[in-house]
Amino acid sequence: MSDTARRLTSPPGGTFGGFTRAGAHLRTACFVPAVPARGTIVLLTGRNEFIEKYFETIADLLDRGFHVHAMDWRGQGLSDRPLPDRMKGHVRDFIDYIDDLEAFVDIVAAQAPAPLIVMAHSMGGHITARALAERPALRRKLAGAVLCSAMMAIETGGISPRTAARIARVLVFAGLGRRAVAAPKEKGAGFSALTSDPERAQDQDHFVAADPRLALGAPTFGWLDAAFRSMAVLAGPGVAEAIDLPVLVAIAGADKVVKPDAERAFAARLPRATLVEIAESRHEVLKEREALRGLFWRALDTWAEAIIT
Repeated sequence: MSDTARRLTSPPGGTFGGFTRAGAHLRTACFVPAVPARGTIVLLTGRNEFIEKYFETIADLLDRGFHVHAMDWRGQGLSDRPLPDRMKGHVRDFIDYIDDLEAFVDIVAAQAPAPLIVMAHSMGGHITARALAERPALRRKLAGAVLCSAMMAIETGGISPRTAARIARVLVFAGLGRRAVAAPKEKGAGFSALTSDPERAQDQDHFVAADPRLALGAPTFGWLDAAFRSMAVLAGPGVAEAIDLPVLVAIAGADKVVKPDAERAFAARLPRATLVEIAESRHEVLKEREALRGLFWRALDTWAEAIIT
């Protein structure tokens, strides 16, 4: 299979399904490796992403002997969306995401080979971190977690994060929580902030063109307010310190979407963190140039070998 086909074609051995929680149908997928199983990866995307975008990553994990279970977050991909305008990225509170994650892991744990590892990008990394900190029962089901460019603090441009959070909160109280934030679209030329690989930069557009239902626009002020509130919770004393699992924290050193300094600070608070920083990588480590992706995969292989017995 060519590199392009590997990125844009569903790996063999995959099935799509879903489950319903709190009134929303959440789309899922399961992929089974052709080699002997080493365990299971629960793969979680970032904001404005969907399972198809991770076909190459799923293939890489299958080659390593992992079963892979993936999910479209509520409000994006082909999971149910909460607003009549499906292009608005909205959530009531990040606790909804956390509850979805815990329910999904429960489903996977009942059917997939152990050990279970959660691997999550950006917004998914943030949700995973909060879930691990707040849900001891979830931690007991997992052998470890991998957080890629995790959303510990977002880049807010010319205003401070505190001011941005206050603005979002005021607008929600003013009844504007469902209004979309004026933000650059995360597609096409906007991918220059996400990856330096010009071919992988077009993968999302390819899938959206094939199925326009996958498209998603800017977040709402309600989503932004919920994100700031959730990031404040995770930054609180004793929260990160409660995560007693092995955690591989992968930081994109050239990230302009989330703040690497916040990721470093978070990793320093974890009892069992392994840190890998890919200095030249932009936000999407898994969609970067092959040399940069290789640095991540070597780090993951070493880390996984140490925790899988």
